[in-house]
Amino acid sequence: MKRWGFCGFFVAATAAASAGHAADEFSGADKLRAIYSAEFRFTKDGLPVVPVAIAENLHSVTISAGAGGVRLLPEGDGGPEIRADDTWQIRASATSPARLRYHAVVWRGPVAKSEDADAQMASWKAKGEHARRFEQGTLFGVAGEVLDRREALVAVGPWASPEGAERALERLAAKSPLRQPGVFTELVDRPHGQLEATGGKSGIKVKNEGVLWFVPGGDAPLRVEARGERGKDKIAVCGSYAGRLYVTIDRHGSMAVVNAVPEDKLLAGLIPAEIFPSAPDEALKAQAVAARGELLSKIGTRHVGDPYRLCSQTHCQVYSGAGHETPRTTAAVAATRGEVLFEASGGLADPVYSANCGGHTENNENVWPHMPALPSLRGHRDADKRAGDPYAAGVPAGKVAAFIDKPPPSFCGRAKLGAGDRFRWTVTRSKGELDRLLGGYRLGTVKSIDVLERGVSGRARAVRVTGTARTAVIRGELRIRQAFGNLRSSLFVVDVQSGAAVFRGAGFGHGVGMCQTGAIGMAEAGKSYREILRHYYPGTSIRKLW
Repeated sequence: MKRWGFCGFFVAATAAASAGHAADEFSGADKLRAIYSAEFRFTKDGLPVVPVAIAENLHSVTISAGAGGVRLLPEGDGGPEIRADDTWQIRASATSPARLRYHAVVWRGPVAKSEDADAQMASWKAKGEHARRFEQGTLFGVAGEVLDRREALVAVGPWASPEGAERALERLAAKSPLRQPGVFTELVDRPHGQLEATGGKSGIKVKNEGVLWFVPGGDAPLRVEARGERGKDKIAVCGSYAGRLYVTIDRHGSMAVVNAVPEDKLLAGLIPAEIFPSAPDEALKAQAVAARGELLSKIGTRHVGDPYRLCSQTHCQVYSGAGHETPRTTAAVAATRGEVLFEASGGLADPVYSANCGGHTENNENVWPHMPALPSLRGHRDADKRAGDPYAAGVPAGKVAAFIDKPPPSFCGRAKLGAGDRFRWTVTRSKGELDRLLGGYRLGTVKSIDVLERGVSGRARAVRVTGTARTAVIRGELRIRQAFGNLRSSLFVVDVQSGAAVFRGAGFGHGVGMCQTGAIGMAEAGKSYREILRHYYPGTSIRKLW
């Protein structure tokens, strides 16, 4: 089973996006350094190339192409090239997994204020803890701009697993308040293994240590069929992908297939999975700008220990490859080429989004405590400002039921797409379902569920569940939703009777940043994509980077 861990690494990239850039792929001079390096690469047309994992934990990979065939580059650019076959099967041998260590993050702050990190390290060492300093985030130059999203971390550890580091955070919090806690993954040693590609017709065998590159010989995308779960021979992925592919050894010591894809092709493939392709043009443009900003903000903070920058799952952004594009979403990507949101302070914004906010968005730190409170991600009403709005300053705990049962006018409530049971919903969990879902807490029969803390939108941040045997407190917006069987959101009220629970709720997703259904509603009302982005990310501005 694939497991996406807590991770981070430091990105240092100074390549400028220009037509004169020498190459748009990974250099063969140091093939393994290239795939673990977090440097940005650019196409000859000035677009960033993003390595996205298609699948991992694989024991067999087949790569093929139609017209033009496949170019196999054992050493990457600058090395030998083999065009003997249109189909290659790849297997790995003599593999070993990566060596990783996990640290409990107790403090985060700007890299520029090194004295603050030093003081934190000294403080935790004085408490008898083994504290170390790390850096993560992005530093890169493009179009004459230097974008610095690095942060300093002070962390205690190490532990052999992320769960061990998470458990340590509870103990450390009792010693001293934690600033944006989390788990940092340290890559101690990369995974190793021998890869062998066999030509489907010629039977030619090509071996290389660690990685093999595959490039389309023409304009047609490469096709991948990969199998995982040794002994079960389960098909893990089957699809077509634009750009280049490489096969390498993943952190588990199995194989991973990675698509090194230009940013425009990546966005064209993922936006149809993020929003209704039939949405109005201005909503699609807003989604394109937000998704582009999310790509940039996530690179450098995820998947250390992995030979790629992002995954193709919901952990990063859902990406299904070529063949899933639609003309209208692709046009939205082209119409907003290189446009990225920036905070009023000048830094790169983090334009997260969710399906439906339920009428009120949420503060980012209430959903992700490891993040600082960002000015552009303040919770607010999903409506034009009007006098007398009872929820203009938020949804108080005592008014959550009224907000859900008698919803005020909202962009996401009147949209023709994405409203319905995403805007307001009712879910019942039977006694048997609750017993199964909460079995790990050993509560007995559930007697009551009480929300202890709520965010500005009314979303639950801490819930106390009282059973006949004991009581447990569940903290965190996502954990609360998961604990009760993946509720649509944590903006709910609940009634418990005879061990069963009825949840009445609003919204779908975490509610931070752009409400995708609300963006559709705003576009239907004649708002431009720039107006939509200003509404959901207050104080930001759009700048064109490439």
